[in-house]
Amino acid sequence: MQGIEGPSARQRKPRRPALSLNSQDVTGDSAMDGIEGMDADELIDDNVGDEIDDRVPEVGMVFKNHQEVSRFYKRYARRVGFGIAIRRSAFTEDGHCLYLELMCCKGGRKRPEPKYRKRNSAKTNCPARIKVKLWGDGMLHLVVANIDHNHPVSPSMARFLTCYKQLSGAAKKRADRNNGETDEPRLPPTMPLDRLSALEELLFSESEHKSFVERGRLKLGEGDAEALRLFFTRMQAKNTNFFNVMDLDEEGSVRNVFWADARSRAAHQYYNDVVMLDTTYVTNKYDLPLATFVGVNHHGQLVLLGCCLLSDDTMETYVWLFKAWIACMYGEFPKALVTDQSKGIQNAVAQVLPNVRHRMCLSQIMKRVPEKLGGSADYRAINKAMQKAIYDSLTADEFEEDWARMVDIYGLQGNEWIRSLYEFRHSWVPVYLKETFWAGMSTTQRNETIVAFFDGHIEAKTSLKQFLSKYEMALLDKYEKEAQADFETFHKRRPSVSKFYMEEQLSRVFTLNMFKKFQDEIEAIMYCHASLLKVDGPISTFDVRECIFLDDGKRTMNKNHGVLFNTEEKEIQCICGSFQFRGILCRHALSVLKLQQVHEIPSQYVINRWKKDFKRLHVLAQSSDDVIANNRIDRYDYLSMRCLQLVEVGVLSDKYQLALRLIKEMEKFLLSDNTYDDTQPKIKPRIPKANRLIQNRKQNVGTSVISENGNAVQQLGGLMQLNEGHVRIYSKFDARIAC
Repeated sequence: MQGIEGPSARQRKPRRPALSLNSQDVTGDSAMDGIEGMDADELIDDNVGDEIDDRVPEVGMVFKNHQEVSRFYKRYARRVGFGIAIRRSAFTEDGHCLYLELMCCKGGRKRPEPKYRKRNSAKTNCPARIKVKLWGDGMLHLVVANIDHNHPVSPSMARFLTCYKQLSGAAKKRADRNNGETDEPRLPPTMPLDRLSALEELLFSESEHKSFVERGRLKLGEGDAEALRLFFTRMQAKNTNFFNVMDLDEEGSVRNVFWADARSRAAHQYYNDVVMLDTTYVTNKYDLPLATFVGVNHHGQLVLLGCCLLSDDTMETYVWLFKAWIACMYGEFPKALVTDQSKGIQNAVAQVLPNVRHRMCLSQIMKRVPEKLGGSADYRAINKAMQKAIYDSLTADEFEEDWARMVDIYGLQGNEWIRSLYEFRHSWVPVYLKETFWAGMSTTQRNETIVAFFDGHIEAKTSLKQFLSKYEMALLDKYEKEAQADFETFHKRRPSVSKFYMEEQLSRVFTLNMFKKFQDEIEAIMYCHASLLKVDGPISTFDVRECIFLDDGKRTMNKNHGVLFNTEEKEIQCICGSFQFRGILCRHALSVLKLQQVHEIPSQYVINRWKKDFKRLHVLAQSSDDVIANNRIDRYDYLSMRCLQLVEVGVLSDKYQLALRLIKEMEKFLLSDNTYDDTQPKIKPRIPKANRLIQNRKQNVGTSVISENGNAVQQLGGLMQLNEGHVRIYSKFDARIAC
């Protein structure tokens, strides 16, 4: 062995073309996020050939060649839930492997780079790795095996890692048989839900507004009616929690249609605080009269909460629509609603949702400015004055003054559109709405816009038949983006832009997208200057002067913001209302905290809505609000809704297998003849296969081994003690299952 590692090693080839193995240490971002350099043919597919290998790396293992090492470690990493990269390797001239070191793809440190080139980094200097060396017997012996990770691992998220983004051999064969198309996944059967509760009966009672003659019928093209029928049939066959309802006139013709799939109904339980009704395709002369209900998840992404096809823009149509949607969502009303500017919508909201904070979408209003005012000779000046009044006003008085000046200077007193906008100014101007939380569903800056949920999938001439044919694919694309955001939130980290502890504080709890918005405010502190104006007991008043760059990037303007800070309660409030409006502290408030040497963001300003574990926190907060149902139908409806929440959690996390086991145990428990309301059963613990193998080997006390989810487990005195990061679930029946 000394001869192998001595002078002759200088004649080794540092890299073999088929494997692209690097003979140098990998410590920066150049480290592969998976075995990207390895040729796919070198890594034999996991699903072909050998039996399932559920071993964990142990010192003393022996392999015939480097392909066998790579195949074993890749299978192990995929099962546990992390990617792998090559750290070191060396080969002889004739291609024999002398040594090979594989590591977790998060191994190594981030490479220093200029500030303007900083990118997200997945590197955590993870110590997990294995190393094999060639011994005199011609075999590769495993001499180093570190299975501990310093970051979460997730088998369900492993598919997003670069080294696993490829079809397996079996999938390739199926794709070849299907002319390149992969099989659609089979969906499990679900519980039936085919009744409307008493709430729906109440909501669909006769309305005092009847106008069957005046209201139109839904315009359907050739083949649209049959396509809609087949679409509903297919969706209900996949999941009977799919909800759809039609509005018919006295002659039985269709006027309006509403539907929401099970995923939308489950998502509504989490993201129903702020909802937007997008009628872009109804009001902008599209062939497809589609309207959508959308919410915002904790990544700031749009989430679909329901779809509808509308025959017209009348109040009666929207009254029916709101009732249908509320009935579908088990009678839960949103806290705030954003809609387009429409007299019909405004009247319908006042009738069906009188206690919901309603605003009109500013983005849609500003898009109409060229259409409504473009013919004026002073259009550019009017547009500039209008934007100044809307976006730059910090108080209602400022807006009133700037708006009146614009109307007087350009003679807009007789313009009906300008008059109607001013009449409903409390429903769309930001200065009147900044005390309400809108979850980023409304624009506050120039040139911002809200993108439609199905943007890119619908064009002006898209028919209903065409839309329904790609509806599920469009949703799958959105769900994949949400899952990708979940993965990146837990496995990547944005580079710091400052040395402030508050930035480090929120990087641990906020999702990646929302943390980026907070970093934008941190960076803007350099353009703010805070000065103390007065002190009144514990309350201090500050003036923060912000230097704002104008559109050309050369000129600047100064704008002053008043900030109040309570030193005892650690409460802070800025006149811009950013925190109340979008849930993130503004640069002005952060400047005052910096001046006061408050290094940590007070807890009340770190809202759960943008946290990584928002769904878990939401479930815990709602657990005490269970409904006590007095009849079988209500119990059925409520249990179905709670099961939808379970599905939403299970499908997006790495608890899928655990959820299946719990459901099976619960089913057995509920079907038992000895089960009553006061029964306190105990679900027997299930030991993962990896742990059973470890126990069978009777390893010594204190040995560190790997569990099924990749976290370290210490075997002490025959008892499995779970380290930090290992999951232990306690159900309300005192169930204890280690996964």
